[in-house]
Amino acid sequence: MAAGGLAVAALAVARAGRRQRSYRGWQWWVVALALGGLGLFMAPWAAGNLWGAATVQALLLSWAPFLLLGLRHFHARLGLPGSERADWMVLASAIVASFWLPGPAILGVHLYVATLMWSARTPEDAGVLRLTGAVIALAALPPSLAPWADNNAPVIVQAMGAGLALLVAAFGTLTMMNERTERELRDSRRRLRILANTDSLTSVPNRRRFHELATRVLRDPGDSPPVLLVFDIDHFKLLNDKLGHPAGDRALRLVGRCMQDALRANDLAGRLGGDEFALLLDGASLQQAIGVAERIVRQLQTQSPEHRLPVLTLSFGLVLVLPDESVDDAMRRADQALYEAKRQGRSRAVSAQGDEERPVFSESQRLGLTPL
Repeated sequence: MAAGGLAVAALAVARAGRRQRSYRGWQWWVVALALGGLGLFMAPWAAGNLWGAATVQALLLSWAPFLLLGLRHFHARLGLPGSERADWMVLASAIVASFWLPGPAILGVHLYVATLMWSARTPEDAGVLRLTGAVIALAALPPSLAPWADNNAPVIVQAMGAGLALLVAAFGTLTMMNERTERELRDSRRRLRILANTDSLTSVPNRRRFHELATRVLRDPGDSPPVLLVFDIDHFKLLNDKLGHPAGDRALRLVGRCMQDALRANDLAGRLGGDEFALLLDGASLQQAIGVAERIVRQLQTQSPEHRLPVLTLSFGLVLVLPDESVDDAMRRADQALYEAKRQGRSRAVSAQGDEERPVFSESQRLGLTPL
């Protein structure tokens, strides 16, 4: 019955490994379970037979090192002490020694594997590895302490300890594979969320994510209303036409980096599309928002030559978000202010007050150098 259970466990590990082809080491675990199961199956007929007992003993000595070999491949970055070559040497030495000193041979190979499992420094599977290592060490005690008559190992005693340890090992290997699958699925979902919410070129939130985050802020604006800024790169199409799209991509990445460097932790930034960006500054006045725009432009113009770009300029439209105003309504008013900044000559910031039908624009404020 124990041998049949181990055969089922070996098939389960093999199936799990084949379904997750990126995993390494599971083949060694299948071999370990198969060797142990074969040893258990042969044990009742091997007692009293010198060569049969030796064969069973070799099988029951081999499964623990094979389990360790699988662990070295499965956790390739774990940095376990020793090496595969050392594992093979320990196994070969134990099999040879088991003909004369079966008890010490069994105890030595099991303690070797258990010690290495306990020394594993991995936060993910540390509990499983230590439990498996402890059971492997305990499984060596009954046969190593049993009386040995004429060096004929009592294989039944050895098989009983190995059977329990192998079942725990099978559970441990399946647990490690399942937990790794869950971790990879969580990481995949996290990466997909990041890709869905982040502009891949500039590494700032995309339009949809910015709209979602800004809506949350406007639901509870705090003591003072936030300021929304919409801006773009002056003459961006001319930059693309003269220097090519790679230069345009460098300009967009640089703007995204300068924008993020100028913001506080509770401010929001986003790329609306093309060369148009947006900022939502919580708890800031219009004058403070213009100061943020000046810092972005100053850093942008300082770093432009380092990125093989001409000195870039930006035009800003600013609005103080009205009570109960939606993100879309505030953005339309900010767009009107941005168009006014373009009309007045670019490289400047213009704020808009009033509603969308009757906007009142402030006097523009120059930002940085003269535009291209």
